[in-house]
Amino acid sequence: MDIALLSVGTEILLGDTVNTNLASLGQVLYSNGFILSSEKTVPDNEKLIQDAVSEMLENNDVIITCGGIGPTEDDFTKEVISEMLNLKLITDEDHLTWMKSRWESRGMTMPASNVKQAKIPEGASKLLNTMGTSPGIHIEYKNKHIFILPGPPREFIPLVTDELVPFLKDNFSKVEKDYEFILFFNEAESALAEKIDKFKPEGLDIAYLASKGIIKLRIDKNSVSNNALKDFKNQIDESLSHNILSYKNIPASKVLLNELKAKSYTISLVESITGGAFSRELVRHAGASSTLVASNVLYSMDSKKELLNSDPNENWPLLTEELAIASMKKYNSTIGLAVLGEAGPVPSSNYKIGEIFISVCLNGEVSNFTHKLSGNREDIINRAVNNCIWDLIKLIK
Repeated sequence: MDIALLSVGTEILLGDTVNTNLASLGQVLYSNGFILSSEKTVPDNEKLIQDAVSEMLENNDVIITCGGIGPTEDDFTKEVISEMLNLKLITDEDHLTWMKSRWESRGMTMPASNVKQAKIPEGASKLLNTMGTSPGIHIEYKNKHIFILPGPPREFIPLVTDELVPFLKDNFSKVEKDYEFILFFNEAESALAEKIDKFKPEGLDIAYLASKGIIKLRIDKNSVSNNALKDFKNQIDESLSHNILSYKNIPASKVLLNELKAKSYTISLVESITGGAFSRELVRHAGASSTLVASNVLYSMDSKKELLNSDPNENWPLLTEELAIASMKKYNSTIGLAVLGEAGPVPSSNYKIGEIFISVCLNGEVSNFTHKLSGNREDIINRAVNNCIWDLIKLIK
């Protein structure tokens, strides 16, 4: 069974909007036993939408569209698909009444342009959108299934979870692929592959996914026998355990939080080069407040002076250490961490771009780390965050 996603929106292709629906859909489908086969993005262009849907109908059992079903003139995904399938659009009076009542409850009159959101292709099923006014639509066409869903993620994902996934479970068999993941840090992708190839069993389906210094090894459990898979994982553990971040497919920041919580540690941060990106990674996860006490973004020397109650040291490795200690003392946390460095593109000090200094004060004992990172400004900042996470995990373990 093949599933395709058609993302509609010129804003995606211009880079104004990040297509998070693709990643979210892939994760939801996989967690429920299905695999997204392909994805295509097209602009707000009627012919290109029609061409894409026609192609997908030939090669897939289920087609999901997102975007282009709002009230404005550039929203016409539903209209294009209905026309190409020769389906008449019929106003759902109940839905229209409900939309009008929502506007009236705010003391407003619904614009006439919103009426198009209540139009449903003849013979199609209306899907309940709990987060917006445009209903989802399910069309069955020549034993193929088209799901026309809204583009905003806060509307798209609930419809996928509440409507699409139950339909798939009731009508299709789950895929046989079953993946395991191992997360590595401080390894080059090619070097890691060279090491693993020495003991990888024949036929094992694996893939390397590298991002910001972290390499995710994806393993298809069903591609080899249980004994071969067990032996493979044992050899990874024996030869590469020193650089394994996690045996679960979870963010590195979640791995760190789990380690901190397991030891009942609290942490306070001083972020300069990362500008709050480290604390943002931590607070993505529910329950971070039980571990993260505070995070200060101290960019200027004056702000650092305020925390230290003294002139900042011009030697950045020493300054980083002083800031970590000061943070731990100020917030009475188990751990104080400070990170300084140069992200570029023009250096603001005598230090080289990509030179990163991390100090960790754990129960009064200080550990210092220095890294030389490459890439553009964003790359260096993201890698600095991951280095903070990795250094901390190694230290507390």
